[in-house]
Amino acid sequence: MFFPQPDYWPNTWLMVGVTAFVLSAVLMPMGRYLLQRAGVMDAVAENKIHSRPIPRGGGIVIFIAFAVAVLLPDYRSTEMNGILVGAFICLCVGALDDWFGGIPGFYKLITLLAVTLMLSFFGVRLDIFENLALDTVFTMLWIAGVTSAFNGTDNMDGLASGIATIVAGMFFLIALQAYLAVGTETSLSWFGMLAIALVGANLGFLIYNFKPASIFMGDSGSFFLGFMLAALGVMGEWTENKLISCAIPVLILAVPLFDFAYIILARIWRGETRTLREVIDHCAPDHLSHRLVWLGFSQRKAVLFIYLICAVLGVSGILLRNTTSLVDTALALVQGVAIVAIVIVLMTGATRRQREIIRLHLEELPKTLAHPEDATASYDADRRDAV
Repeated sequence: MFFPQPDYWPNTWLMVGVTAFVLSAVLMPMGRYLLQRAGVMDAVAENKIHSRPIPRGGGIVIFIAFAVAVLLPDYRSTEMNGILVGAFICLCVGALDDWFGGIPGFYKLITLLAVTLMLSFFGVRLDIFENLALDTVFTMLWIAGVTSAFNGTDNMDGLASGIATIVAGMFFLIALQAYLAVGTETSLSWFGMLAIALVGANLGFLIYNFKPASIFMGDSGSFFLGFMLAALGVMGEWTENKLISCAIPVLILAVPLFDFAYIILARIWRGETRTLREVIDHCAPDHLSHRLVWLGFSQRKAVLFIYLICAVLGVSGILLRNTTSLVDTALALVQGVAIVAIVIVLMTGATRRQREIIRLHLEELPKTLAHPEDATASYDADRRDAV
Protein backbone atom coordinates (compact mmCIF):
# COMPACT_ATOMS: atom_id res chain seq x y z
CA MET A 1 0.00 0.00 0.00
CA PHE A 2 1.28 3.45 -0.92
CA PHE A 3 1.24 5.97 1.97
CA PRO A 4 2.63 9.34 0.84
CA GLN A 5 4.21 11.89 3.15
CA PRO A 6 2.16 15.07 3.85
CA ASP A 7 4.07 17.11 1.25
CA TYR A 8 4.56 14.26 -1.20
CA TRP A 9 2.23 15.43 -3.96
CA PRO A 10 3.15 19.15 -4.03
CA ASN A 11 6.84 18.21 -4.16
CA THR A 12 6.18 15.49 -6.74
CA TRP A 13 4.18 17.80 -8.99
CA LEU A 14 6.94 20.40 -8.85
CA MET A 15 9.66 17.84 -9.59
CA VAL A 16 7.70 16.22 -12.43
CA GLY A 17 6.82 19.54 -14.09
CA VAL A 18 10.35 20.93 -13.91
CA THR A 19 11.91 17.63 -15.05
CA ALA A 20 9.61 17.41 -18.07
CA PHE A 21 10.32 21.02 -19.04
CA VAL A 22 14.10 20.77 -18.70
CA LEU A 23 14.34 17.46 -20.56
CA SER A 24 12.14 18.72 -23.38
CA ALA A 25 14.01 22.02 -23.72
CA VAL A 26 17.48 20.41 -23.55
CA LEU A 27 16.80 17.37 -25.77
CA MET A 28 14.80 19.15 -28.48
CA PRO A 29 17.83 20.55 -30.40
CA MET A 30 19.35 17.06 -30.45
CA GLY A 31 16.08 15.61 -31.68
CA ARG A 32 15.85 18.28 -34.37
CA TYR A 33 19.36 17.46 -35.57
CA LEU A 34 18.70 13.70 -35.68
CA LEU A 35 15.42 14.18 -37.55
CA GLN A 36 17.17 16.36 -40.12
CA ARG A 37 19.91 13.78 -40.58
CA ALA A 38 17.30 11.04 -41.00
CA GLY A 39 15.43 13.11 -43.58
CA VAL A 40 12.22 13.24 -41.53
CA MET A 41 11.14 16.62 -42.91
CA ASP A 42 7.78 18.26 -43.45
CA ALA A 43 7.96 19.44 -47.04
CA VAL A 44 6.30 22.54 -48.44
CA ALA A 45 2.88 21.69 -49.90
CA GLU A 46 -0.17 23.44 -51.28
CA ASN A 47 -2.28 22.59 -48.23
CA LYS A 48 0.40 23.76 -45.76
CA ILE A 49 1.43 27.25 -44.75
CA HIS A 50 5.16 26.93 -44.00
CA SER A 51 7.50 28.12 -46.76
CA ARG A 52 10.51 25.84 -46.12
CA PRO A 53 11.01 22.20 -45.07
CA ILE A 54 10.92 21.74 -41.28
CA PRO A 55 11.90 18.61 -39.31
CA ARG A 56 8.86 16.80 -37.94
CA GLY A 57 8.78 14.26 -35.13
CA GLY A 58 9.37 16.52 -32.13
CA GLY A 59 6.58 14.59 -30.42
CA ILE A 60 9.08 11.81 -29.76
CA VAL A 61 11.13 14.16 -27.58
CA ILE A 62 7.97 15.46 -25.89
CA PHE A 63 7.05 11.86 -25.03
CA ILE A 64 10.52 11.05 -23.70
CA ALA A 65 10.47 14.12 -21.44
CA PHE A 66 6.94 13.30 -20.28
CA ALA A 67 7.59 9.59 -19.67
CA VAL A 68 10.85 10.08 -17.77
CA ALA A 69 9.24 12.75 -15.58
CA VAL A 70 6.20 10.64 -14.58
CA LEU A 71 8.23 7.45 -14.06
CA LEU A 72 10.72 9.09 -11.69
CA PRO A 73 8.39 9.23 -8.65
CA ASP A 74 7.78 6.05 -6.71
CA TYR A 75 4.11 5.86 -7.65
CA ARG A 76 2.16 3.54 -9.92
CA SER A 77 -1.52 2.70 -10.38
CA THR A 78 -3.37 0.32 -12.68
CA GLU A 79 -5.14 3.14 -14.51
CA MET A 80 -1.92 5.13 -14.90
CA ASN A 81 -0.11 2.10 -16.33
CA GLY A 82 -2.89 1.60 -18.86
CA ILE A 83 -2.76 5.22 -20.01
CA LEU A 84 1.03 5.14 -20.37
CA VAL A 85 0.91 1.96 -22.46
CA GLY A 86 -1.78 3.50 -24.66
CA ALA A 87 0.24 6.70 -25.02
CA PHE A 88 3.29 4.71 -26.13
CA ILE A 89 1.27 2.82 -28.76
CA CYS A 90 -0.12 6.10 -30.11
CA LEU A 91 3.38 7.57 -30.17
CA CYS A 92 4.67 4.64 -32.22
CA VAL A 93 1.83 4.89 -34.75
CA GLY A 94 2.37 8.65 -35.02
CA ALA A 95 6.12 8.16 -35.45
CA LEU A 96 5.48 5.75 -38.33
CA ASP A 97 3.31 8.43 -39.92
CA ASP A 98 6.14 10.97 -39.56
CA TRP A 99 8.73 8.56 -40.95
CA PHE A 100 6.75 7.47 -44.01
CA GLY A 101 5.23 10.88 -44.67
CA GLY A 102 1.69 9.79 -43.87
CA ILE A 103 -0.37 6.67 -43.25
CA PRO A 104 -4.13 6.39 -43.93
CA GLY A 105 -6.30 7.91 -41.22
CA PHE A 106 -8.40 4.73 -41.20
CA TYR A 107 -5.51 2.80 -39.63
CA LYS A 108 -5.11 5.47 -36.96
CA LEU A 109 -8.81 5.13 -36.14
CA ILE A 110 -8.46 1.37 -35.79
CA THR A 111 -5.48 1.96 -33.47
CA LEU A 112 -7.53 4.28 -31.27
CA LEU A 113 -10.40 1.79 -31.03
CA ALA A 114 -7.99 -1.02 -30.11
CA VAL A 115 -6.21 1.14 -27.52
CA THR A 116 -9.56 2.10 -25.98
CA LEU A 117 -10.48 -1.56 -25.61
CA MET A 118 -7.13 -2.13 -23.92
CA LEU A 119 -7.76 0.80 -21.58
CA SER A 120 -11.06 -0.71 -20.44
CA PHE A 121 -9.12 -3.67 -19.03
CA PHE A 122 -7.14 -1.20 -16.92
CA GLY A 123 -10.33 0.43 -15.64
CA VAL A 124 -10.06 3.51 -17.83
CA ARG A 125 -13.54 4.13 -19.22
CA LEU A 126 -16.41 6.55 -18.90
CA ASP A 127 -18.97 5.85 -16.19
CA ILE A 128 -22.17 7.31 -17.59
CA PHE A 129 -24.70 4.51 -18.06
CA GLU A 130 -23.39 1.98 -15.51
CA ASN A 131 -23.39 -0.48 -18.40
CA LEU A 132 -20.02 -1.89 -19.46
CA ALA A 133 -20.82 -2.17 -23.18
CA LEU A 134 -22.37 1.32 -23.50
CA ASP A 135 -19.66 2.97 -21.42
CA THR A 136 -16.95 1.30 -23.54
CA VAL A 137 -18.59 2.43 -26.79
CA PHE A 138 -18.86 6.04 -25.59
CA THR A 139 -15.27 5.89 -24.34
CA MET A 140 -14.22 4.83 -27.86
CA LEU A 141 -16.14 7.73 -29.39
CA TRP A 142 -14.64 10.20 -26.92
CA ILE A 143 -11.02 9.08 -27.30
CA ALA A 144 -11.25 8.79 -31.10
CA GLY A 145 -13.01 12.15 -31.34
CA VAL A 146 -10.69 14.10 -29.03
CA THR A 147 -7.52 12.57 -30.52
CA SER A 148 -8.66 13.31 -34.08
CA ALA A 149 -9.76 16.81 -33.11
CA PHE A 150 -6.46 17.60 -31.43
CA ASN A 151 -4.55 16.21 -34.40
CA GLY A 152 -6.32 18.83 -36.52
CA THR A 153 -4.98 21.69 -34.36
CA ASP A 154 -1.41 20.96 -35.44
CA ASN A 155 -1.67 23.32 -38.38
CA MET A 156 0.16 26.48 -37.31
CA ASP A 157 3.39 27.18 -35.39
CA GLY A 158 2.87 26.78 -31.65
CA LEU A 159 -0.86 26.07 -31.84
CA ALA A 160 -1.18 22.39 -30.88
CA SER A 161 1.49 22.51 -28.16
CA GLY A 162 -0.02 25.70 -26.74
CA ILE A 163 -3.51 24.20 -26.62
CA ALA A 164 -2.12 21.04 -25.00
CA THR A 165 -0.36 23.19 -22.37
CA ILE A 166 -3.53 25.13 -21.55
CA VAL A 167 -5.82 22.08 -21.43
CA ALA A 168 -3.36 20.06 -19.32
CA GLY A 169 -2.90 23.13 -17.11
CA MET A 170 -6.66 23.26 -16.49
CA PHE A 171 -6.65 19.55 -15.60
CA PHE A 172 -3.81 20.16 -13.18
CA LEU A 173 -5.66 23.07 -11.53
CA ILE A 174 -8.59 20.74 -10.88
CA ALA A 175 -6.26 18.19 -9.25
CA LEU A 176 -4.67 20.97 -7.19
CA GLN A 177 -8.09 22.21 -6.04
CA ALA A 178 -9.01 18.69 -4.94
CA TYR A 179 -5.75 18.39 -2.99
CA LEU A 180 -6.11 21.78 -1.30
CA ALA A 181 -9.69 20.97 -0.29
CA VAL A 182 -8.60 18.00 1.85
CA GLY A 183 -4.89 18.65 2.40
CA THR A 184 -3.86 15.13 1.46
CA GLU A 185 -3.81 12.61 -1.39
CA THR A 186 -6.96 12.34 -3.50
CA SER A 187 -8.00 10.14 -6.39
CA LEU A 188 -6.94 13.00 -8.70
CA SER A 189 -3.35 13.22 -7.42
CA TRP A 190 -1.77 10.96 -10.05
CA PHE A 191 -4.07 12.57 -12.62
CA GLY A 192 -2.46 15.90 -11.70
CA MET A 193 1.00 14.37 -12.05
CA LEU A 194 0.32 13.32 -15.65
CA ALA A 195 -1.19 16.73 -16.41
CA ILE A 196 1.73 18.77 -15.04
CA ALA A 197 4.18 16.54 -16.93
CA LEU A 198 2.33 17.38 -20.15
CA VAL A 199 2.50 21.07 -19.28
CA GLY A 200 6.26 20.95 -18.70
CA ALA A 201 7.07 18.87 -21.79
CA ASN A 202 4.98 21.10 -24.06
CA LEU A 203 6.42 24.33 -22.66
CA GLY A 204 9.92 23.02 -23.40
CA PHE A 205 8.83 22.22 -26.94
CA LEU A 206 7.18 25.62 -27.45
CA ILE A 207 10.59 27.30 -27.18
CA TYR A 208 11.39 25.78 -30.59
CA ASN A 209 7.89 25.53 -32.04
CA PHE A 210 6.42 29.01 -31.59
CA LYS A 211 6.65 31.02 -34.81
CA PRO A 212 9.07 30.85 -36.50
CA ALA A 213 9.16 27.12 -35.69
CA SER A 214 12.38 25.19 -36.18
CA ILE A 215 10.72 21.82 -35.47
CA PHE A 216 7.20 20.37 -35.71
CA MET A 217 5.72 17.85 -33.30
CA GLY A 218 4.37 15.80 -36.21
CA ASP A 219 1.82 13.03 -35.78
CA SER A 220 4.06 11.43 -33.16
CA GLY A 221 3.21 14.41 -30.99
CA SER A 222 -0.36 15.23 -31.98
CA PHE A 223 -1.49 11.58 -31.85
CA PHE A 224 0.13 10.93 -28.47
CA LEU A 225 -0.96 14.26 -26.93
CA GLY A 226 -4.50 13.97 -28.26
CA PHE A 227 -4.79 10.52 -26.74
CA MET A 228 -3.39 11.71 -23.40
CA LEU A 229 -5.80 14.64 -23.15
CA ALA A 230 -8.71 12.37 -24.09
CA ALA A 231 -7.68 9.76 -21.50
CA LEU A 232 -7.37 12.41 -18.78
CA GLY A 233 -10.83 13.63 -19.76
CA VAL A 234 -12.11 10.12 -19.09
CA MET A 235 -10.33 9.71 -15.73
CA GLY A 236 -11.13 13.07 -14.19
CA GLU A 237 -13.62 12.83 -11.32
CA TRP A 238 -15.48 16.01 -12.18
CA THR A 239 -18.71 16.03 -10.15
CA GLU A 240 -21.47 13.71 -8.93
CA ASN A 241 -23.95 15.07 -11.49
CA LYS A 242 -23.28 12.95 -14.58
CA LEU A 243 -24.63 15.50 -17.05
CA ILE A 244 -22.41 18.25 -15.65
CA SER A 245 -19.57 15.77 -15.37
CA CYS A 246 -19.74 15.21 -19.14
CA ALA A 247 -19.93 18.94 -19.86
CA ILE A 248 -16.76 19.87 -17.93
CA PRO A 249 -14.12 18.10 -20.09
CA VAL A 250 -16.06 19.11 -23.22
CA LEU A 251 -15.74 22.78 -22.19
CA ILE A 252 -12.04 22.42 -21.38
CA LEU A 253 -11.43 20.74 -24.75
CA ALA A 254 -14.00 22.85 -26.61
CA VAL A 255 -11.56 24.55 -29.00
CA PRO A 256 -10.27 21.40 -30.76
CA LEU A 257 -13.64 19.64 -30.48
CA PHE A 258 -15.66 22.50 -31.95
CA ASP A 259 -13.11 23.23 -34.67
CA PHE A 260 -13.15 19.55 -35.64
CA ALA A 261 -16.95 19.31 -35.72
CA TYR A 262 -17.39 22.58 -37.61
CA ILE A 263 -14.96 21.81 -40.44
CA ILE A 264 -16.28 18.26 -40.90
CA LEU A 265 -19.84 19.55 -41.27
CA ALA A 266 -18.67 22.42 -43.51
CA ARG A 267 -16.73 20.05 -45.80
CA ILE A 268 -19.73 17.73 -46.09
CA TRP A 269 -22.01 20.70 -46.80
CA ARG A 270 -19.68 21.93 -49.55
CA GLY A 271 -19.48 18.43 -51.04
CA GLU A 272 -15.72 18.11 -50.44
CA THR A 273 -16.19 14.85 -48.53
CA ARG A 274 -18.89 12.28 -49.22
CA THR A 275 -17.77 9.04 -47.59
CA LEU A 276 -16.49 8.16 -44.12
CA ARG A 277 -13.08 7.35 -45.60
CA GLU A 278 -12.92 10.80 -47.22
CA VAL A 279 -13.94 12.47 -43.96
CA ILE A 280 -11.15 10.64 -42.11
CA ASP A 281 -8.41 11.26 -44.69
CA HIS A 282 -9.31 14.76 -45.95
CA CYS A 283 -6.87 17.53 -45.04
CA ALA A 284 -7.27 21.21 -45.93
CA PRO A 285 -6.23 24.64 -44.54
CA ASP A 286 -9.73 25.59 -43.34
CA HIS A 287 -9.45 25.29 -39.56
CA LEU A 288 -10.17 28.08 -37.07
CA SER A 289 -6.56 29.29 -37.18
CA HIS A 290 -6.63 29.55 -40.98
CA ARG A 291 -9.96 31.37 -40.91
CA LEU A 292 -8.61 33.93 -38.46
CA VAL A 293 -5.80 34.63 -40.94
CA TRP A 294 -8.48 35.05 -43.64
CA LEU A 295 -9.95 37.76 -41.41
CA GLY A 296 -6.64 39.61 -41.33
CA PHE A 297 -4.93 38.15 -38.24
CA SER A 298 -1.23 37.40 -38.51
CA GLN A 299 -0.31 33.80 -37.73
CA ARG A 300 1.08 34.79 -34.32
CA LYS A 301 -2.03 36.77 -33.42
CA ALA A 302 -4.31 33.96 -34.59
CA VAL A 303 -2.48 31.47 -32.35
CA LEU A 304 -2.51 33.82 -29.35
CA PHE A 305 -6.21 34.54 -29.87
CA ILE A 306 -6.97 30.80 -29.87
CA TYR A 307 -4.90 30.45 -26.68
CA LEU A 308 -7.19 33.07 -25.11
CA ILE A 309 -10.36 31.29 -26.22
CA CYS A 310 -9.01 27.97 -24.94
CA ALA A 311 -8.09 29.48 -21.56
CA VAL A 312 -11.47 31.18 -21.08
CA LEU A 313 -13.38 28.00 -21.98
CA GLY A 314 -11.14 26.05 -19.62
CA VAL A 315 -11.94 28.47 -16.81
CA SER A 316 -15.64 28.00 -17.62
CA GLY A 317 -15.16 24.26 -17.15
CA ILE A 318 -13.45 24.75 -13.80
CA LEU A 319 -16.18 27.16 -12.65
CA LEU A 320 -18.79 24.63 -13.69
CA ARG A 321 -17.11 21.97 -11.56
CA ASN A 322 -17.04 24.27 -8.53
CA THR A 323 -20.62 25.54 -8.77
CA THR A 324 -22.90 24.80 -5.85
CA SER A 325 -26.17 26.26 -7.15
CA LEU A 326 -28.34 25.92 -10.22
CA VAL A 327 -27.87 29.61 -11.07
CA ASP A 328 -24.07 29.36 -10.98
CA THR A 329 -24.19 26.23 -13.11
CA ALA A 330 -26.40 27.93 -15.68
CA LEU A 331 -24.12 30.99 -15.79
CA ALA A 332 -21.02 28.86 -16.35
CA LEU A 333 -22.74 26.97 -19.16
CA VAL A 334 -24.05 30.19 -20.74
CA GLN A 335 -20.54 31.66 -20.63
CA GLY A 336 -19.11 28.66 -22.44
CA VAL A 337 -21.89 28.61 -25.05
CA ALA A 338 -21.49 32.36 -25.63
CA ILE A 339 -17.78 31.97 -26.35
CA VAL A 340 -18.48 29.15 -28.80
CA ALA A 341 -21.12 31.37 -30.46
CA ILE A 342 -18.50 34.09 -30.92
CA VAL A 343 -16.21 31.55 -32.58
CA ILE A 344 -19.05 30.50 -34.91
CA VAL A 345 -19.57 34.13 -35.95
CA LEU A 346 -15.84 34.50 -36.64
CA MET A 347 -15.63 31.27 -38.66
CA THR A 348 -18.67 32.04 -40.80
CA GLY A 349 -17.49 35.62 -41.30
CA ALA A 350 -14.10 34.34 -42.39
CA THR A 351 -15.75 32.10 -44.97
CA ARG A 352 -17.63 35.05 -46.45
CA ARG A 353 -14.47 37.15 -46.51
CA GLN A 354 -12.50 34.40 -48.25
CA ARG A 355 -15.20 34.02 -50.90
CA GLU A 356 -15.12 37.78 -51.48
CA ILE A 357 -11.35 37.74 -51.85
CA ILE A 358 -11.57 34.90 -54.37
CA ARG A 359 -14.25 36.80 -56.31
CA LEU A 360 -12.09 39.94 -56.42
CA HIS A 361 -9.07 37.92 -57.57
CA LEU A 362 -11.12 36.38 -60.35
CA GLU A 363 -12.24 39.84 -61.44
CA GLU A 364 -8.62 41.00 -61.46
CA LEU A 365 -7.42 37.94 -63.40
CA PRO A 366 -7.45 39.60 -66.86
CA LYS A 367 -5.38 42.49 -65.52
CA THR A 368 -3.02 40.04 -63.79
CA LEU A 369 -2.42 38.14 -67.03
CA ALA A 370 -1.63 41.41 -68.78
CA HIS A 371 0.79 42.59 -66.06
CA PRO A 372 2.28 39.51 -64.29
CA GLU A 373 4.88 41.62 -62.43
CA ASP A 374 2.06 43.34 -60.48
CA ALA A 375 0.63 39.96 -59.49
CA THR A 376 4.01 38.82 -58.13
CA ALA A 377 4.37 42.00 -56.04
CA SER A 378 0.82 41.60 -54.69
CA TYR A 379 1.44 37.93 -53.78
CA ASP A 380 4.66 38.79 -51.95
CA ALA A 381 2.87 41.52 -50.00
CA ASP A 382 0.10 39.10 -48.98
CA ARG A 383 2.70 36.59 -47.75
CA ARG A 384 4.40 39.25 -45.61
CA ASP A 385 1.07 40.35 -44.11
CA ALA A 386 0.26 36.78 -43.06
CA VAL A 387 3.48 36.43 -41.02
